[in-house]
Amino acid sequence: MGIRRGIGYWLVELDRLINERFDEDLASGGFSRRRWQVTHSLADGPQRADDIRHALDAFWTDDAEWLTELAGLVADGLVADDAGMLSLTGKGRGAHDAAFVRIARRRAQMADGITDEQFAETLRILRRMVANLGGAASPEVGERQLAR
Repeated sequence: MGIRRGIGYWLVELDRLINERFDEDLASGGFSRRRWQVTHSLADGPQRADDIRHALDAFWTDDAEWLTELAGLVADGLVADDAGMLSLTGKGRGAHDAAFVRIARRRAQMADGITDEQFAETLRILRRMVANLGGAASPEVGERQLAR
């Protein structure tokens, strides 16, 4: 009889594979994860630098990392900085869009054989588990109790 693996194993393994595969896809276009997060945050239009930095706060190890990443994006011609208002340049838009195609293919691979309803239900369940363990109120009012 084999070892029974519980949710912790599958979550860690999925997280490992997501990070590994997405990092491969991003690296093939010259992106690090942080570089991708900044450019993707600007894909819908200009944003204030402080807003981007704060939105990605959990990922920066210190303020110097943000400043280094931003300086690199500007120096590489991917992002324009107009007095603290950031936007993608034409080069940045092209690099972002090419990376987005690779990411979309990887997301489709990850969800292969899973219906939209199953995917949505999986996210709902994971949010509920996070809320349960985090001591937060239910993420969805009136949600039925999940079977244990």
